[in-house]
Amino acid sequence: MQSPRVWMGYLLGLTFLGLGCNDFLKYAEAMKEPVNLLEGFVVTQCQAFTGRLWPLGYLLILADAPFIGKGTELQLYRSGRRIWNLGMLCYVLMQSLGYAVCLAVSSVLASMPLGFWGKLWSGPVYLLAKFPENAAARKYHLFFEGETMMKQMTVPQAFLAAFVYLFCGLALMGVLLYVCSLMFGNFWGFLAVAVSHLGSIVLSFWVQIPWSPVYESGSPYRFWRYPCLTCVALFLMAVVSFFAVAKVEFSERQGGSQ
Repeated sequence: MQSPRVWMGYLLGLTFLGLGCNDFLKYAEAMKEPVNLLEGFVVTQCQAFTGRLWPLGYLLILADAPFIGKGTELQLYRSGRRIWNLGMLCYVLMQSLGYAVCLAVSSVLASMPLGFWGKLWSGPVYLLAKFPENAAARKYHLFFEGETMMKQMTVPQAFLAAFVYLFCGLALMGVLLYVCSLMFGNFWGFLAVAVSHLGSIVLSFWVQIPWSPVYESGSPYRFWRYPCLTCVALFLMAVVSFFAVAKVEFSERQGGSQ
């Protein structure tokens, strides 16, 4: 956390969050009605532009994974390769959680001037879901295909669902970056993440990608499918990392520090 790169990653993520929240709050102000404090995070996450840029700040935080530096050999001597690998996986997951919490809390704080607390959905968000072509929505380039979610979930439940999906997406990208970088080097790690992230964006034009709970709220099975598949993928990549770490020549690798 002492690296300037880490703070720059959080700053980049907050910048992308601010772009989306600014449009949403201006839309609410134009409607002259308050919004729920938790709605900004839910609505902004499903925006095609800002929501899919959020992981870029997170990837900047993990840019030097697997963090092989001058002190790595001493850490390996003291703890062993498996414990070191477990520590790196925990670090990646903790950064995923911290990054998601930072964005979620910041969205709530940004909504306070125009927000209220409660379980009910606000009028502006209801109109945004029911009448996406209204003048204010077009002016601020907003959309929210959450009509089904609004019928099935309260605002706090939708907020928690959006948070879980964000954390799952970040954790998946972070562990993929770490494992590929550990096995093949930093370039190939970033290439794997780039192909995964950009590929999902391209595929989303033809296939529905579960990157927001708004599009997976039709049934409990659909909602939990993505988190469950993410857990399975994380477990498999963790198993691969424990086999890979035994064969890595750390003396030939260079990297940054945490």
